[in-house]
Amino acid sequence: MTIFLGVVSAIFIGFSDSLGRFSTRRANAISHITTAMAIAIVLTLAATVVVDSQFLTADVLSGGLSGIFMSAGLGVVYRGMADTSAAIVSPISAVFAALGPLAWDVAFGLRPSLLVSFGCALAIAALALTTLNPDLGDRARLGLFYGIGGGLLFAAGIISVADTSEASGVWPVVAQRVVGCGLMASIAWKQKLPIVLPGTLLKFGLLSGLCGGIGMMTWTVGAQRGDLGVVSVTASMYPAFVALLAVKFDNDQLHWWQAIGIAITIVAMGLIAVG
Repeated sequence: MTIFLGVVSAIFIGFSDSLGRFSTRRANAISHITTAMAIAIVLTLAATVVVDSQFLTADVLSGGLSGIFMSAGLGVVYRGMADTSAAIVSPISAVFAALGPLAWDVAFGLRPSLLVSFGCALAIAALALTTLNPDLGDRARLGLFYGIGGGLLFAAGIISVADTSEASGVWPVVAQRVVGCGLMASIAWKQKLPIVLPGTLLKFGLLSGLCGGIGMMTWTVGAQRGDLGVVSVTASMYPAFVALLAVKFDNDQLHWWQAIGIAITIVAMGLIAVG
């Protein structure tokens, strides 16, 4: 069941991020995230009826804190994928999202195994392949910065919500979406941007929110009720979905060596999670 939840999470997060890139290129990241988070609130609230979930204050507060980091990370990553390439930004952000919690544990006394250390080295080496795109020129370096920034924000969001209890179910995800939506809506209002995506783009924001909500709920439930390493390994496949969908439907570029780099990145994150 844990492996199944991880695969489901990877597929839905991949679709969500691809839709985020699509609408960000045509509108802006903040309006997209606000729209997506709003529909995800409805979805996750409904899920509390289906999934055994208790409103535990500490876990809900952790989810809310996670929402600040996650929504900011989405803004950075979507903007980066829109301005550069999903094949660069998505795997980089995924690697740093995985390395961040590990670095946090190391700071508090954890000593990584040889397998984890090898996985970290392999992930860093893989990034050299994913970021190598001569067609982008200086934008490849910009994609690197976007990916690192978004990944570190994701890592902070994961750290915030990682220790929530099984009893709280999906309530931390509800809090994450509520806080994220509120933060992005306030930024949109301050910058005089549309709070909701306009016109034909609205459906992409709503679908992205549904996919993102399902992806995050399945990851959280899998981490709470199964093995965190297993669900992380399988969920780490999402950069492959993002890159392939961006190439197929949104005129992105993917060279063969970048595809190899993404595959190596997924293997490396698997080693980190298992180790």
